[in-house]
Amino acid sequence: MKNNPLLYILIALIIISCTKEEKKRIVEEWKLEYKNDTNGNKVFGNKEALISYVRKGNPIRIGWASRRRNDSTKTVEHIVDAEFITIANGDEVFAQIKPFLAQRPDLTSDTLSMTLMPSQSHWILSTNGLISTMSINYGKDTVSTSKPKPFRHDISWFTKKSNSSKKAKPLWD
Repeated sequence: MKNNPLLYILIALIIISCTKEEKKRIVEEWKLEYKNDTNGNKVFGNKEALISYVRKGNPIRIGWASRRRNDSTKTVEHIVDAEFITIANGDEVFAQIKPFLAQRPDLTSDTLSMTLMPSQSHWILSTNGLISTMSINYGKDTVSTSKPKPFRHDISWFTKKSNSSKKAKPLWD
């Protein structure tokens, strides 16, 4: 069997390709970038970095969690993609999330479950700790809205990192 240079080139290309895929997978991990409490105070991270990632067009996810007051072992955690993101006055981030059907958890049965409710919620969450809502109740055929009010949970803001080191400028520049 003779040494075939094409075979060596093919093996080298496969190795290089696998190495690039591994780097790409690492770069695209979601990372907690910022967390605010119910009053909009920083709990973790850097809000300016979050704003920079939003300006670069990086995907953003939002998460929050809650525990039952009378039994802290009963918990729920929610994570959702930000659908429509606004930076206001260069220092606050507002994110609409995709409308969702309300659900009622059963956290005490032997089999945990979620029951859908006939109400659809539309939310805007923000780094200043506020939530604005609109609810459509299909059972009662009603629509209700609320003025911005404090969200009852800390809000975690996740970014999908890119390898771009360019400085993010406001969109009007």
